[in-house]
Amino acid sequence: MPAVSPFEQFKKLNVRLVGLEDYIRHLVELHNDDIISEAGGYLHSQHFLHAAFFYLFSEFGDADAEELRDNSLQSAAAAMQMFYIRNEMMRKHQAGPDSIKLNFMVEYFSDLIDVEFRKCSADDDDLQGKIDAVQEITTNQLLADEQMVKPVEDVGEYIKRIEARSAVMFEFACRFGAQATHADDVLIDSAGQIGRTIGLAYQIKSEILDLIGINTTEEQFGPLFMLQSGEFTLPTIFAVAKAGPDFMNKVAEAGRTGEDELVKTAEYIIDNGVDAAQVMVKEYKDQAIFDIDMLPNIPEKQSLKKLVDMLL
Repeated sequence: MPAVSPFEQFKKLNVRLVGLEDYIRHLVELHNDDIISEAGGYLHSQHFLHAAFFYLFSEFGDADAEELRDNSLQSAAAAMQMFYIRNEMMRKHQAGPDSIKLNFMVEYFSDLIDVEFRKCSADDDDLQGKIDAVQEITTNQLLADEQMVKPVEDVGEYIKRIEARSAVMFEFACRFGAQATHADDVLIDSAGQIGRTIGLAYQIKSEILDLIGINTTEEQFGPLFMLQSGEFTLPTIFAVAKAGPDFMNKVAEAGRTGEDELVKTAEYIIDNGVDAAQVMVKEYKDQAIFDIDMLPNIPEKQSLKKLVDMLL
């Protein structure tokens, strides 16, 4: 039984996302057996979150640009969504034969992204601007991934990490959507700022859900798995602030001092860090809704607010 899409409540948007899935699958031109799981899981319209924001912000541009909506807008959306999928694959570290398949898919998607960028670019300078932006984001994401396992006690430093790690992708999707239909510069900047705010909230929310075991499997029990993987999350930072710097050692040693100690450490983080992190999620969400309210009054503005509310 196919999964129910969270976008079905957005009728116009859902139709576009389903059409985008068909379009991307046609571009990929591989049999399902040839698409590795790291890519296949993302090739369903119900997972096209970044494309959803792209399409909603594209409505704030030139309403008369029909040729954009019919042709190059879909190419732009495809490039955006494949960019996200490709980067998620790049961040998977595998060895042996699987790494060969993974590298092939990364290169394959990179070529497809370039093709779609060419279709939606007005000239060579425009194309190069898109390529440069994508390259900068990718470099920053990979660097941020390396930083996530380094101890951090400062909330501001943590925010910088997740800005480069995931918020930047939301910022790009929203900004690119407005740019694709030639919105004015002020709105494009607003779109980027809203996307960044949403991305920060989404990353923190995802960490909270992972931490309490909602997003994880039975084999990877939330808090235990996250501590063993060595990632420093916002709830961990708040827990360290409450318990004192010595607690940092417990986090660093999690998984090496026996399961009982691991469970105690995880439970302390959940009990003393999650609520404070939830407060920050709400603050970012409220800021995003406030900024969306400042946008021009078109029907898609309500859909945008509804999607943010659903997501956060």
